[in-house]
Amino acid sequence: MEVEHSTQGEDPQKTRILIAYKEFPAPSVGHAGGQGVFRLIQALHRRGHSVILVARLRREEASLVEETRPFCERIVTVPHHQALSGPLPLRIARSYLTLRQAVARTLRETRPDLMLVEFTQTALVLLGVRRPFTALRPHDVNWFLLEQRAQYQRGLRRLGTLALARLFGRLEPWLLRRHDQILAISEGDRRLLTLRCRPTPTLLLPLAPALSAGVSSQPAVPSGANVLFVGAMYRGPNTEAVDWFLSRVWPKVTAEVPEAKFYAVGYAPPPQIQARADGQRVFVTGYADDLTPWYQAATVFVSPVRVAGGLLQKVLDALAMGVPVVATSVSNHGIGASPGRHLLIADEPEEFAAAVVQLLRDPALRAQLGQAGQEFVRARYNLDEALDRWEATW
Repeated sequence: MEVEHSTQGEDPQKTRILIAYKEFPAPSVGHAGGQGVFRLIQALHRRGHSVILVARLRREEASLVEETRPFCERIVTVPHHQALSGPLPLRIARSYLTLRQAVARTLRETRPDLMLVEFTQTALVLLGVRRPFTALRPHDVNWFLLEQRAQYQRGLRRLGTLALARLFGRLEPWLLRRHDQILAISEGDRRLLTLRCRPTPTLLLPLAPALSAGVSSQPAVPSGANVLFVGAMYRGPNTEAVDWFLSRVWPKVTAEVPEAKFYAVGYAPPPQIQARADGQRVFVTGYADDLTPWYQAATVFVSPVRVAGGLLQKVLDALAMGVPVVATSVSNHGIGASPGRHLLIADEPEEFAAAVVQLLRDPALRAQLGQAGQEFVRARYNLDEALDRWEATW
């Protein structure tokens, strides 16, 4: 069932852009992708363009439409598969088929000047739909994610994952080349996509930081040796990262800094993560409406994510807020910060723990990294400059 939400009247003088997205973008949605797409919509609206949005909507997200409505000419929503009943494969098929039908109908009715498809999954279900000049922003490079995951597997499972990575390495570029442009959200992804997707042009349209150090609020918790992780906790890579950190790294940190406290902040933590909270040294908070107080309370931000692609919003926001960061190499893949200058990189438990302890004990190093990280984000992740480059190609 499609739902069209009445919005402001269209202006024929504006460039009209239809955005198709498998999730719903809003400022308070519980995942970085949706927040990033919302900020893009906001920026396009500010520049005088008219946005038509077609997206899937979860049952609990109905109130989010009002947050996004002021920035769109028209919003059309279809139920996310989690809002449907029946067997999961059937729900997924019904949801994506309805999304395809809604996009096709909206294209016929609105005749936009161009179309932006967010995420590879969205592009897959829109194959064959007649459309205007179309850009695809895939967010993730799936063959790259599978190659990373295979590094932590053994035996037949590893062989199966590598075979799947090779398959995606052929099919994914084929799908991306079906579009007029590819928009990478990070420089790391742009390099990967450019190699395999020629002659389709690949441009950089990154996710902008959600936070900035200029915003001040009351810290979420008292100051101290606070170690912070942020992420949508229903997502496997985030759950695995917290579990690995608490099992392999955290005991080494607390052995050196007994007063240290770890906070995992993010939407829908699963039971196995909630069970790790002890109310003394480890805290699992769930969803937070505003992450600014948490970043302001953090002494160190950690990103122990071991399977990552695109651009990790959590790390970008920590750098933008001036919080010193310890991250894995793959966490920095998309961001492209300089290890030792903008953040500390560690991939093994002992190295990761040593880096966290070093920052907890060294306020001068924290200040140095915090300032350098902020300068890096201001120079590299300017959404308006990226939009200037993208608009020039229209």
